[in-house]
Amino acid sequence: MNISRIITIVLTIGAIAFLVLILSDPYFFASTKKMRKNAEAKLEEGIMGNPTAFKEASYFFNSLIDQGHGDRQTYDLLYWSYRYDKNFIEAEEALNEALDAYPDDLGFLYHRAEMRLELGRYEEALEDYNAVIPAAGSESFYYDALYGRGAVRYKLGQEKEAEADRVKAQALTQDTLQTYTVFFKE
Repeated sequence: MNISRIITIVLTIGAIAFLVLILSDPYFFASTKKMRKNAEAKLEEGIMGNPTAFKEASYFFNSLIDQGHGDRQTYDLLYWSYRYDKNFIEAEEALNEALDAYPDDLGFLYHRAEMRLELGRYEEALEDYNAVIPAAGSESFYYDALYGRGAVRYKLGQEKEAEADRVKAQALTQDTLQTYTVFFKE
């Protein structure tokens, strides 16, 4: 076999592999705008009652991020796709990535604390809540962060501190906040 024939065979195999790779992703040529609309539509479809749509939404949001279009809103909606799907591990991982891109974002840090609480990773959740609370005095989730930190403290056996957080949180809202004994029985 001569060298030109070998080169032709290698290039042909390479071209075929490249085409298979491109054609295996149906959204390879889709515009960013179209992918974002598809992702948001799937998220909305999931909220309206189709639980399988959350997986599709997270696929689109991840694709946008992988293609370099990971703005704050994309990370936020990816998180919500996982959260609504009750995929808390993936939600936490998405928040870790979001915090890599937006390290000073209190909203992402607060939501990661929630996911860690949900996953029973109380020490890590407490660290996140302790970082959020001093900086979040004017944020809408401030009382939720206090209440969440109280829940973590309750689970860690720090009942006095937990109750103090619940009382502070209760003073900031008109909602009735359950005691942690009741909260964790439900």
